[in-house]
Amino acid sequence: MGTDNFIEKLASQFGQSATVKNVYGEPVHSGNKTIIPVAQIAYGCGGGYEQGKKKLNQLKEPINTTDDTMEEGAGGGGGMYAKAKGVYEITPTCTRFIPASGHKILVTGLLIGFVLRGLFSRK
Repeated sequence: MGTDNFIEKLASQFGQSATVKNVYGEPVHSGNKTIIPVAQIAYGCGGGYEQGKKKLNQLKEPINTTDDTMEEGAGGGGGMYAKAKGVYEITPTCTRFIPASGHKILVTGLLIGFVLRGLFSRK
């Protein structure tokens, strides 16, 4: 069993799955307007392989020292993360990015609300 082949295969499978098209679909065309989804995608994978002689059991005693059998073990895994960032809206007159997150608007609104409350609640 080769470690290189295992990790390469795992990475290529993640690479094929981690695309905006697989997560959000194809761009949408409607009249003169095209909408293209934008996403942040990250993936990682890892694995390992070891081969060697079995040396000690749980009691720290040698196990059958005349037996030259080799033992091996392998493992691997990975994960993928996808988050919508927004869309590009393309029209004949302009192209604009529309963010998916309204965090800036929410924080700005809260900040303005606290400032106005502080101004109007003074006696």
